Order: sequence, then C-alpha cells, then structure tokens
Amino acid sequence: MTTHARLDPDENDAWMNLLALVEYLPGLLDQQLKRDANLGRFEYAVLLMLTRAPDRTRTMLELSAVTFGSLSRLSHTVTRLENRGLVTRTRNGSNRYVALTSEGRAAFAAAVPGHLAEIRRLVLDHLPDGGSARLAELLTPVVDHLREIAPRT
Repeated sequence: MTTHARLDPDENDAWMNLLALVEYLPGLLDQQLKRDANLGRFEYAVLLMLTRAPDRTRTMLELSAVTFGSLSRLSHTVTRLENRGLVTRTRNGSNRYVALTSEGRAAFAAAVPGHLAEIRRLVLDHLPDGGSARLAELLTPVVDHLREIAPRT
C-alpha cells in the first residue's frame, strides 16, 4: 500500500462518493423508518439482530458487536424498546440478555417491507446488473478492517 500526499483522481472520486453516501443515507433511512414504522435506524438494527439470534435472545455484548453500537447507545435504545414492549431484559449472573417479544417480532415484521423497498429505491435499484455482488465484494474487506480496528465500547 502506497501513501501519497494527495488522492489520485479515481481514489478521490471513490472517497467523495463514499462520503456522500455516508452523509445522505442514514438520514433518509431514518426518515422512512420513523414515518412508516415509528422506529429509528438503530432500533431497527437491534430488532433485526434479535430476529436472527437463536431464541431471539442475545447478550448486550453480542448485540453491541453485531449492531456496531456502543454499550451506552445500546442500553438507551433497549430501554426505549423495552418501554414500548418490543424487548425484555434479563440478567443471569454477570450477563445481561435482551429478548425480542411477540410485539417486537410483529413491529419488526411490519417494518421490513417498507424498509427493504426504501433500500432498493435509494441504493440497489441504481446499481448496474451484478452491482450488488460487486459492491459487497468491494466493501467487505474495508468493513472487516474497520471492524478489527474500531474501539470496543
């Protein structure tokens, strides 16, 4: 890997497009989720990761890792979801668990179709044929690297 004082034109184009994506996409996805499902993007991510877990239950540490959120952010989010009856919290020794309730499953199931449609409308529908696989191929090593170096909080 070479380090240069300036990005070459291709690197600059890639970086500027990535910056625009990082700026625009979260807010647009949040708007859709709030409007259609009364959920924030991180709340949706928590529910998604609980639906994918065995018995729809994870420890707070596991949930923090798979949602890319700090324990503090996760704790506040889980409190909001718990107050709405979408999750429950339990403790077993030093482990704290979060479980999806039937209301949480229903809320998530209701949110999925609109959210997937929005993902397609905003991003996937604008990629050429095979673009989704190529995008995943390009981003996976970057995300893997960031996951490795990101602080664990």
